[in-house]
Amino acid sequence: MPDEPLLSIRDLHAYYGQSHVLQGVELTVGQEPLALLGRNGMGKTTLCLAVTGLLPTVRGSIRFAGQELVGKPPHRIAALGIAYVPQGRRIFPSLTVEEHLRLVPRRRRADGGEPWTEERIYTLFPRLAERRRQPAGTLSGGEQQMLAIARALLTNPRLLIMDEPSEGLAPVIVEQLVTTLRHLAQDGLAILLVEQRLAVATAVASRIAIMLSGRIVWETSAAELLGDPERQQRYLGVSAWQAA
Repeated sequence: MPDEPLLSIRDLHAYYGQSHVLQGVELTVGQEPLALLGRNGMGKTTLCLAVTGLLPTVRGSIRFAGQELVGKPPHRIAALGIAYVPQGRRIFPSLTVEEHLRLVPRRRRADGGEPWTEERIYTLFPRLAERRRQPAGTLSGGEQQMLAIARALLTNPRLLIMDEPSEGLAPVIVEQLVTTLRHLAQDGLAILLVEQRLAVATAVASRIAIMLSGRIVWETSAAELLGDPERQQRYLGVSAWQAA
């Protein structure tokens, strides 16, 4: 189907034991960045795990580039072109920056664009070049986030899923992160950004989805959400000064 979105999620249910976390999620992601917002405990990370195959107890449909993902193991899903930057970065503290990047399996870029290489990573993140022989556990939080993104990019994905990338970062580093994500989107990379910070989400994506209690309850534009303080408070617990 020529008009099929890159990622299409239909009637998705997911469980932790007997706990029914995702309750019929409907969502699509195309080439335009999509930000998924919601308070803690609403199911955002569970959705990321379901898409990447890290949460096997699911039912429904997750289609990526025309292929069904439900039932596929994580390494097969990654090979199709989905890269995941998890909440908390999940780097190996004892490995150097250089060792992290050398561990990544390399794949061709599906759209024929310039592939991601270590040299290109160091151009995007000069701080990593300066610290290439430094153990990752000694990096700052912002540098660790750069490394987590770099590791994902080296797989040359078609879709980058990022779970709470601004968590614990200083404002100046968050600004750099936003700039980087915008640059990646302009380069043709599809992005699903999971965030709690309204300002970060709306700075990266013009399309927003709100998750509440395991369901997508509202899809809107960044402009409409920013102009609706009542819904910001209802769905996100965001006051007017926080939104500003």
